Amino acid sequence: MSSMQIFLSTLVLWFKLLLLLLRNSQAGAQTDDVAISPRGIISIERSIKDRRNSTGNACNFSGNIVFGGPSSLDHDKKFFRLGSRQLVAYRLMVDFINRDKCGIIIEAEDGSSQNYSLELRTYDDQSSIEWTTKIAKNYLASPVDIWLGGYSSTLTKPLAESASDNNKLLLAPGAASTGVFLGRDSVFGSVPPAKKYLAKAVEGLSKLQNGPTTMASMWEDASFTIGVCSSAPDLAEKHGLTMTSEQAVQGMTVEELIPLAKKLSEEDPDVVITCVYDCAPWMQAMRSVKWSPNAQIFTVCVGLETFVNDVGSDVEYIMGVTPWDSSVNARDELTNWTASDFADTFRKETDDVEVMFQAASAAAMISIAAQTLQNVGIAAFNEDATAAWSDYIRKNTFQTMYGQISFDDNGQSLAPSYLIQYDSNGTVLTVYPEESSSGPILYPMPSWDRRDCNKLSDCEVSDRKDTCDNGGNCVCVDPKNYQSVGIGATAQCVPLENYNLLNNGLKIMSYVAVAFLLLICAFAVTWTFYYRKNHLVKVSQPMFLGLLIFGSVISSLSIIPMSVETLYRDADDIAWVDAACMAFPWLWGLGFSISYSALFAKVWRVKRLYKAAHRARRKQVTAKDVMIIMAIVIFIEFVILLAFQFVSRFQWERTSIQEINGYTVESVGKCTSEYGWYFMAVLVSYNVFCLIYALILCWQTKELPSDFAEGNYIFLSVMFMFQVLILAIPVSIMVRENPNVYFFMLVGGVFLQNFTVLVIIFSPKMLRIYKGEDTQATVRRHISNTMSVAPRRTSFRSNGSVSEQNGDSKYRRNSYRSAGSASSNPSQVHWSEQMKAKRESSENNKSSVASLDDNNPATENHLQAEAVTIITGEIKNDDGSSSLSAEKEVESQFVSPVHEDPKQFGIIE
Repeated sequence: MSSMQIFLSTLVLWFKLLLLLLRNSQAGAQTDDVAISPRGIISIERSIKDRRNSTGNACNFSGNIVFGGPSSLDHDKKFFRLGSRQLVAYRLMVDFINRDKCGIIIEAEDGSSQNYSLELRTYDDQSSIEWTTKIAKNYLASPVDIWLGGYSSTLTKPLAESASDNNKLLLAPGAASTGVFLGRDSVFGSVPPAKKYLAKAVEGLSKLQNGPTTMASMWEDASFTIGVCSSAPDLAEKHGLTMTSEQAVQGMTVEELIPLAKKLSEEDPDVVITCVYDCAPWMQAMRSVKWSPNAQIFTVCVGLETFVNDVGSDVEYIMGVTPWDSSVNARDELTNWTASDFADTFRKETDDVEVMFQAASAAAMISIAAQTLQNVGIAAFNEDATAAWSDYIRKNTFQTMYGQISFDDNGQSLAPSYLIQYDSNGTVLTVYPEESSSGPILYPMPSWDRRDCNKLSDCEVSDRKDTCDNGGNCVCVDPKNYQSVGIGATAQCVPLENYNLLNNGLKIMSYVAVAFLLLICAFAVTWTFYYRKNHLVKVSQPMFLGLLIFGSVISSLSIIPMSVETLYRDADDIAWVDAACMAFPWLWGLGFSISYSALFAKVWRVKRLYKAAHRARRKQVTAKDVMIIMAIVIFIEFVILLAFQFVSRFQWERTSIQEINGYTVESVGKCTSEYGWYFMAVLVSYNVFCLIYALILCWQTKELPSDFAEGNYIFLSVMFMFQVLILAIPVSIMVRENPNVYFFMLVGGVFLQNFTVLVIIFSPKMLRIYKGEDTQATVRRHISNTMSVAPRRTSFRSNGSVSEQNGDSKYRRNSYRSAGSASSNPSQVHWSEQMKAKRESSENNKSSVASLDDNNPATENHLQAEAVTIITGEIKNDDGSSSLSAEKEVESQFVSPVHEDPKQFGIIE
């Protein structure tokens, strides 16, 4: 290559670069009123490079025809998704025509055929009306033969105005607004008019049995969306539906849409038509207010992969309107592609799952343009080419992969729209018209909870074949053993909650135990009242027997509130159950204290008399003394219970002990409080202390003769109460978590405590009366035997010394002697003489004892007086006064005073 050639080549290269810079500078200068992208206006040109077709044969092109127009190339722009899919379809068609068809074959005037390649030019409109206008004025007017519209009626309208002004043919595959085409003969659209866009959708829904009766619409501010939704009222009236509201959307964020969703949830229309470009925010707004209509129709989003990615499984049952579906029975005349062929080709190119109608519409427009160019012939290159092309398009019907397309007088497609819907698996199906449908209309649309239950919950994945109802609850096929819990995503069937309620058999057993104890108490009361004048009952003090029975009744009734239970604190009977929780410690505590105080008072009285007898003193224990002791015991118990009631009373609480996915399948209910068990510990400790002290007193008085005394029986009663309490407490604590065993232990403890005391105290008395050992003579004989078999005698001397000796097996009379000489103490001699005379009188009366009439009041008084004299050693003067002095030497026999008649024996005045 010569130097001159190199110089010229370099000069040409610099000249081209200068032209490119000049072009960019002009673009900047001409768009000063528009926010220019840092990249400037991006232009993409696509044409044939390899002039061989797919068979390897050379293609001889006579020229090229330029197609071009704006499109959104920026991923962040509003219309990029759909606009880019149209651009892919343009490219697929141009490449196929150039490579597989060797371009467009046009017949020349001489009858020869000439091949023309297609060139595609695209300019970035940045989804802006201003940029679209600038592109139309500065880049399309001269170099582009046929203009191609981008996506949306909003962006296509200024392009249509410029095309009409420049006498250019504009094919608009992404516009449906009538305003884009009105009065412009060279502008054509493959999408049905906006006002006819919803026709098939409303018609199909209105034909359903039990179909919709009300409808609402909402739209954002754009030509296409306004045009589509503006037809809703007329369509509703035509098909007998009532419009509840029509709402323009000011903003498309979720926060801005939530108030509208709340408003529609109050109206609750059956159908909502949403004319927006971004559908995900409205879906999220409806979810936020937990409402959805029976049918949700979108005008754009259905079938978009981005829509599926944004809302996931929520796309199921959502309806949309489309002029095309890949299942349409259509074949393109130019490429021979069917609708499904095009869809497959498009998927391979883009990896899209769903092929949008906008892509098929764009491909169809290239096919229509190519068919027109081939049929019009050489006229395509005349000055009136645009008019010739427009006239041909308007008058003819075209077979495309988009379907059979023809145009109305306004330049818009006469092809009908289809109602499409996602099925329960997320697959888009054509559901109306029926002749083109690939599946039925799914109406009504399930609620959000129902969908979540179906897709997200464990309800329908179990082997039991549970199902979700429309409310989102799980319907269990085995309701006897399983229960439905949760709703929506948390819905499932879990085993019925085991409340660990008390066994009915145990409850019945407890009621029987209470009835049995009350029956014993009633019998004891009746028996005591019936034999109230019997000497044996008198010396046992009916008042104390009555208190013992009364305490047993109260304590026995504590079993009943133990059996009261409920479920959780929201139960209607919770107040009653809470009261029962505190009724148990009150009834048991007070019953125990009353019964115990009656027994304790007896032992305490014996102890007082025992101590007085040791000092050879006559001691009176009045009713007031005994009642004070009982009152103190009961008062302390009452104070503990009162503090328990007001500080930390028991309340019913149910605790979960086993859960499945956060749902309780086993729980246990119990009476509890923050400090309740501390109070129970104090209460039980106090009762244990009282029992221990009573046992000590019983031990101290164990040497007293007890043939007719109750000392041994009291000791046994207290010992049984102590053993039951000591054994029941730790065992109950160990089985606290097992309600049935715990209940059984408490019932058993209360039953044994009361039953043993009643039996031990009353059985001996009843047996003696039954055997007839309750007569005055028998009592006197037993008293005498008691004195003769006393195991220990105590001598009290005037100098205060005390001596003890074992007694013989038979009665021995011991003389009463002074520590010094008899003459040293005249009063003592006088007392001894009186005692001797009394003993002689007693011996003389022995023979007549058997002949005394037990029913004779005089006899009764005589025996009682004599018994007093023998047992207490008391010498009564003629005036009834006692001549017994503490300074006298006395050897006394003791019997427990508890069996004597208090008034006869001078123990209680």
